[in-house]
Amino acid sequence: MERILQEKSFMTLMIIGILIMLAFALAFVLFVNYSQKKILKKQMQLQKLDYEHQEELLHATILTQEKERHRIAKDLHDDIGSKLNIIFLNICRLKKHEKAHADIGVITEEVTAVINTTIDSIRYISHELLPPTLEDFGLAETIRELQHSFNTAGNIHIDFTTADTEHKIDNSLIELNLFRVLQELINNSMKHGKATEIDINLSVEKSVITFMYTDNGVGFDSTKMEAKKGLGMKNIESRMCIINATYELTSSLGEGTQIIITIPRMDQTHI
Repeated sequence: MERILQEKSFMTLMIIGILIMLAFALAFVLFVNYSQKKILKKQMQLQKLDYEHQEELLHATILTQEKERHRIAKDLHDDIGSKLNIIFLNICRLKKHEKAHADIGVITEEVTAVINTTIDSIRYISHELLPPTLEDFGLAETIRELQHSFNTAGNIHIDFTTADTEHKIDNSLIELNLFRVLQELINNSMKHGKATEIDINLSVEKSVITFMYTDNGVGFDSTKMEAKKGLGMKNIESRMCIINATYELTSSLGEGTQIIITIPRMDQTHI
């Protein structure tokens, strides 16, 4: 009888020992799992902070570029442009004496031609850096001006539509970044897409701005990330992030490309 009791006590102790070991093992597993989750969470937080930092740097770079473009455009127009105009006026004064000096006429004509070409180049560069129409008349008129320029050149045809509405964008940051995105998209359509037709639609409502861009280019497989990376989408995405915009890009081989950009109406910083 005593032996049976001893065996039962021994079995009980074994079971208790096993349960304690299992409890320690479970506690260890839970501790390791908790530690791994904590480490993973910390890593994700660090990655998020690093990503946000990189985005902030990129946004700051874009804003700095735009301010520098504004300064250079102003300098080109106000400083260099005005000096060239003074030179041009002096050349015109010299022309009055070309009858007395035969060589003056030839020289002034050559210099005048060079000055006119330089003035046109400065005007074009200044316009590309910061279209004066954008500051003075807004995005819609700037797109119309761009449309006229491309349609006159004849390399590509652009159709632009915008609904008459009482709502205006009234935000220079949105207008500027949308215009830069449009420039990038047109460049992609011509350079990569080999497009001949582009349709642009701008809708400005009370709560949302919708910008739709479609071309008839060769297109690409929009499901492949590699294709997007090669089309300047990083710069476009960064600009859209600045103005809190979202976009939907669809394209397939031989079917052209379409991008729809949606911007919620809210107070944002003006440049």
